[in-house]
Amino acid sequence: MHHWHWFDIAFPWIGGVGAIVLVVLLFATDRLRSDPGRSRWHDRVWLSWLGMAAYLLHNVEEYGIDGLGRFHAFPGMICAQLGLPPYPNCPIPPVFFLAVNVTAFWVAAPIAALLSGRHPLVGLSVYGIIMINALTHMVAALGGNFGGGFFTSLLFAALAVWIIRACFGPGRMSYGALALLVAGGILAHIVLAAPLLLFLNSGLSIAVVVLLQLANPFLLMLILWFGERWRDGALISNWRNQLTSGAART
Repeated sequence: MHHWHWFDIAFPWIGGVGAIVLVVLLFATDRLRSDPGRSRWHDRVWLSWLGMAAYLLHNVEEYGIDGLGRFHAFPGMICAQLGLPPYPNCPIPPVFFLAVNVTAFWVAAPIAALLSGRHPLVGLSVYGIIMINALTHMVAALGGNFGGGFFTSLLFAALAVWIIRACFGPGRMSYGALALLVAGGILAHIVLAAPLLLFLNSGLSIAVVVLLQLANPFLLMLILWFGERWRDGALISNWRNQLTSGAART
């Protein structure tokens, strides 16, 4: 039997406070902008921090209170989808959810945002997760499940559309870079789900599962970093040219 630790219940609310602070900094100040002379909605550094804020709010809906008024709904939803008994008898240990979310959105996401000025694709790594996560919640909604994160996944979908428009295409990063970002998001979800299924069905150690979740967001960032370096930066060459011309003007 698994029992929730106080931090299992508190972490989404702590992250929610962090999201509020980020939203204030994003929309009421210029502190998270790389170039106050251009629209924040086209500033990749600003957009990187926005993605982190959006995911922290998503955590509140998944693990705090969802759009249907249910508290801590997402873990039980996952157990139900996998045909497992509800907590406290569900075999998925609570540490799994902490390893996934605290690592990715409290640690990796701010690191990526701090790197986004020089590494634009790495800076957008959270959006690789956001795009695939939005899709999974919408597929679940087709089966009638509108809780546990669905409503903030609509925000994810809107942000995904905007990121594609603002950051990729002619004069911006290439669509090849976008394809790598999406592929990285798919891989991150595979690394999330496959070890858990192996734990449930084949006896994989939970320690291994947790270690893989601790590494997962950094693996995504590493893949995107290699993508930036591929063929001397071919995937982001337009971004580099834009950065160089901007520096020349100043």
